[in-house]
Amino acid sequence: MSYPKIVAFFLSILAINSIYAQTDCNCKGSLEKLFLKIETEYPGFEEKVKHDKGFYDSKKEILLNKSNSVTNDSCIAVLQDYISFFKDEHIFLQLRARETNKQEVAPTKNKPAEKEIDSKIINGNIFYLRLSSFQYANVIPLQELVKHNKKSIEQCKGMIIDIRGNGGGTDDVYQPLLPYILTNPLRIMSVEFFSTHTLIDGLRDYAIQQIKTDSLNEIRKIDSGLQEYRDNMGKFVLYGDSKVIIDSIKISKRGPSQVIILSDRRVASAGENFLFSARQSKKVKIMGTPSMGALDYGSIREFKFGCDNYELYLPTYRSTRLPNYPVDNIGIQPDIYLDESIKDWIEFAVKYINE
Repeated sequence: MSYPKIVAFFLSILAINSIYAQTDCNCKGSLEKLFLKIETEYPGFEEKVKHDKGFYDSKKEILLNKSNSVTNDSCIAVLQDYISFFKDEHIFLQLRARETNKQEVAPTKNKPAEKEIDSKIINGNIFYLRLSSFQYANVIPLQELVKHNKKSIEQCKGMIIDIRGNGGGTDDVYQPLLPYILTNPLRIMSVEFFSTHTLIDGLRDYAIQQIKTDSLNEIRKIDSGLQEYRDNMGKFVLYGDSKVIIDSIKISKRGPSQVIILSDRRVASAGENFLFSARQSKKVKIMGTPSMGALDYGSIREFKFGCDNYELYLPTYRSTRLPNYPVDNIGIQPDIYLDESIKDWIEFAVKYINE
């Protein structure tokens, strides 16, 4: 199984139904329980704190004192202030929505949503592709777009892939593009899952849902497959047999001789995975600005921390690049930086290809 499919599989377990008791916490209680959950189950805790332990402890003390004087309605800001210490876009906390009496609301006219996937031919020989999201709903649309434009892609001189603003989704979306932009097999680092009850229960529930018939033997197989996680509770477990995965993708014999990828600060997660893969090609140049830097930890899911007035989402794995090659809050650097004086990035890319 290729790395993109591994990540996509685990991302799919995010959508689960939450069944919970109505246990609301006051602000100080919420904060103390959040401390415990992050410190014991967030896979990035040790790495994020080891160089700033004194500052971390001071921040906790300040926020605890503050929590004594804020109302429960204002507590979310205190909790989010604590989370901000870790500078991880894959940690997410919000107030849990409660069921309320629904009232009729007059319909409003909304502007048509901008296409997340679009393409056009520029100057007769450059194939331009806009990918503003890698959400799962775009898997089939991109497959169909590539299939429909196969001849144009194979015959074009250059290709511009514009992923500005792409905050991620699943790596399955961009797979149809790889045969046309790669020149060699991909070398990709694997991931290590941080074993917790939340992770194990989530993986088990998801696997059982995929069983087509009620089979005790199938459930036993699932439990056997999760035994390594149970045996290493509170530790990291490598997914697969190696920290490095070589993905030999069949490369198209025909395609663009130059590929430009336009990227900016809003590109994150699966968008950055795409940059990591594409930049290994000898014919790819990344243009723009550094990406967001939200790639070291991933595959988020909901973690209960004892306060049901809040929803907490945490990542469940770390990349095996760490600690030697961090990306979080650094971003993936472009090959060619586009400064403020360059107003039209597409025009710049077209000129670069034709020079």
